[in-house]
Amino acid sequence: MSNKGYEYWAAHLAAIADEGIETKAYARRESLSVSALYYWRRRIKVQQHGPHPLTALPQDKGCGRKLFMPVQIKNAVCEMSLSMACCVTLGSGLRLELSELPAPQWLAQLSQALNFQVR
Repeated sequence: MSNKGYEYWAAHLAAIADEGIETKAYARRESLSVSALYYWRRRIKVQQHGPHPLTALPQDKGCGRKLFMPVQIKNAVCEMSLSMACCVTLGSGLRLELSELPAPQWLAQLSQALNFQVR
């Protein structure tokens, strides 16, 4: 899509923010597609801020961004009983004591869910 399209939708999104009106009401008033407004809001946000690191695919290389949140994994033997296999500390400071290391996808989903609850 062209820069004209970007500028056109950016102007509408700026008007929504300036007026403090709901997107749906603005779309109705201006005879615009609500889904198009949401699409362009998401697209402009990604262009300005980049994709959320947890939603980016690991294959997306060359963008210079870290694709995953770093986690600190400690061997539980030194801190806990032998029944615990590992301790994971998420970027938010949340510490998980687990009997075994979960799949990276599970950790990413957990971290993302916790980030949404905090906001």
